[in-house]
Amino acid sequence: MNSRTQSNLSNTPQDPLYRRVQFLWALLWVMLITFLILGAFNYALNDIRWIAHMHWTTSILSVVLIYWHWQRPDQTFYVSWAVVIVCALVLAAYVVVMEGRDYSLIWLTIYPPVVFFLLGRRWGYILSVLVAGGGLIYAGNSAPSWHPAEFTGNSLLNIVLALAALITMLRHIERTRSEAFHYLHEHSQRLEYIAVTDPLTGLVNRTKLDHALYRGLQSARQEQKALSVIILDIDHFKKVNDTYGHQVGDRILIQLAQVLRSNTRGSDTLGRWGGEEFLLIAESCSRPQAKVLAEKIRHAVAAFIFYDDIRITVSLGVASFQPDDDESSLMRRADKALYAAKANGRNCTITEAELTQLAPN
Repeated sequence: MNSRTQSNLSNTPQDPLYRRVQFLWALLWVMLITFLILGAFNYALNDIRWIAHMHWTTSILSVVLIYWHWQRPDQTFYVSWAVVIVCALVLAAYVVVMEGRDYSLIWLTIYPPVVFFLLGRRWGYILSVLVAGGGLIYAGNSAPSWHPAEFTGNSLLNIVLALAALITMLRHIERTRSEAFHYLHEHSQRLEYIAVTDPLTGLVNRTKLDHALYRGLQSARQEQKALSVIILDIDHFKKVNDTYGHQVGDRILIQLAQVLRSNTRGSDTLGRWGGEEFLLIAESCSRPQAKVLAEKIRHAVAAFIFYDDIRITVSLGVASFQPDDDESSLMRRADKALYAAKANGRNCTITEAELTQLAPN
């Protein structure tokens, strides 16, 4: 893979160099066009040929740098250094030639944003101090020999153009910062989603369920409201995997997740507890209401025709919040109810209150 291919693969809005490369190319094209026009202007109208030649030389250097970066996009760092040096030389030459007239020193203000954006904080600081400081020192030493000059149209033009260039660069930098923040925010949300989502079913995973259960119990205690948990397990799922294969088993888990979503309330937290077990945390749901909800789920699963015309059933255990409950005690009772449902023939719902009514094995 050549350098062009490697660079193009990484040159995306998510790549740290993306905006820097955009800025570099925009700056090179602006230099190319601007100095071509200035050269023609000075050559034709002002008859200042040596300045025109200097402008055209800068345009030629811009073409060379554009071609260099186009051929070797992996060398952004070196091209950036070359641009920074060319800009410094052009600014220095302009200040010397103008001898401080027409507010020429204002162009020194555009150098720091350029070098900071292209080379980063460390070199941006060093070169900004060197170039701006050098320009000011030169101006201070040379000012006594300069002739007084009036504020002319060229003075106003220099101020307007320098401010326009400065505003444009600062806008680009702010846009880059804003887009980087937006990308980091989206990336953070994506990572958070991955961290709490079961990759197979798209339901929340056990980590999220643990957190939701903890928050739900806190809310139930503080607001003295009902909370129930329903844990369900697919009956004889191992047989499905052994008979049809794990890929079919995975498809059934995905379809089961869709069935469960369709038969739960919007306020419920539904997730994959592990393997073929699923957990439903139902806030503001009493034990009788949870039993009705569990039965609704059980009948919906039994009636659904899964992949490859397979039918499955589920067993469900229901437990409801008590004042002295923590996560472990509540889930322990729900597990006991689930085990009782399996021991009672499967494809049924057992609540914790019904455990005492069942005969021991």
